[in-house]
Amino acid sequence: MLLKDIVSKLSLNAIGDIDDLDISGIGSLKAAKENEISFAAGHKYAKQLLDTKACAVIMDYESLKAELPSDVKFVILDSKNPYLSFAEATQIFKSVSDEKNKIPFDNFEGRYFIGKTSKKGKNNIIFPGVFIGEGSFIGDNCRVMPNVYIGNNVTIGNNVLIYPNVTIYDNSKIGNNCIIHAGVVIGSDGFGFARGKSGYIKIIHTGYAEIEDNVEVGANSTIDRGAVDFTRIGAGTKIDNLVQIAHNVIIGKNCVIAAQTGIAGSSEIGDNVTMGGQVGIAGHISIGNNVMIAAQSGVSGNISDGEIISGSPAFSIKEWRNSVVLFKKLPELYRKLKEISKTKD
Repeated sequence: MLLKDIVSKLSLNAIGDIDDLDISGIGSLKAAKENEISFAAGHKYAKQLLDTKACAVIMDYESLKAELPSDVKFVILDSKNPYLSFAEATQIFKSVSDEKNKIPFDNFEGRYFIGKTSKKGKNNIIFPGVFIGEGSFIGDNCRVMPNVYIGNNVTIGNNVLIYPNVTIYDNSKIGNNCIIHAGVVIGSDGFGFARGKSGYIKIIHTGYAEIEDNVEVGANSTIDRGAVDFTRIGAGTKIDNLVQIAHNVIIGKNCVIAAQTGIAGSSEIGDNVTMGGQVGIAGHISIGNNVMIAAQSGVSGNISDGEIISGSPAFSIKEWRNSVVLFKKLPELYRKLKEISKTKD
């Protein structure tokens, strides 16, 4: 693509000559080639600007101009939010790549199984080895990759991308514009057992899992169905790899959940919640809107709107930081107490 077309689509202010510059892709400051663009999201990248080979760099010019080399060899693409502009640039290049590598639907017609009572919309690409049960519906412009299992009475919206080896159990619902990465399991049994005299009795889960519009689910994550009603992932939520969401969990809109997080059954998460990696959420609790939970936190009680928490058990991050400082000083304090005790003796 021509750099001037990228600048126009991203509504950026270019500092430097952009005429006739042909761009082949995006790279990091360290690895970008001479025909690629890159980005600098903050001051920690300033040193890398000295040696980058990128022909154009997205940055906040006002905040970085004092640290730029005197002889800047690249075009500056000025943005108040470089990371967002970078994300939008990746979308542009992906759309070009998708169009270039478009696969004719006719190549795969008849090489997958679809139940007699199931229906699919227009312009879908369903790869070989896909199984679709009875009574299911797939919307328009979907891509379902090899070895995907879609059960009975499943509803999938428009513009959904499902990567290989995904399993979608019966009665699951997936909205529009979702991305489901490889190995994801949606709608599996929740972990429910009642203890009897002779052992554990399995609770049959008759509910379903629902994923609303614009949700992305990372590789090998699992979303259990409800015990008797539903598990729901709110619109716009982004889930990383290796996340476990148990039965009857309700997650609000536009949440971000990092890898190896586990959310126990019947907990309710508000809107715009951010969870770091390896967070553990206990069952039957409520987390408010706009909450931020630091990595490796263990949340065992309700959290109010807007709180920022850390630790296990998790509490206010300001108090947690103070506690960590004190914890590091415990050996020193212990030695002093021993010395005081000896002088008294």
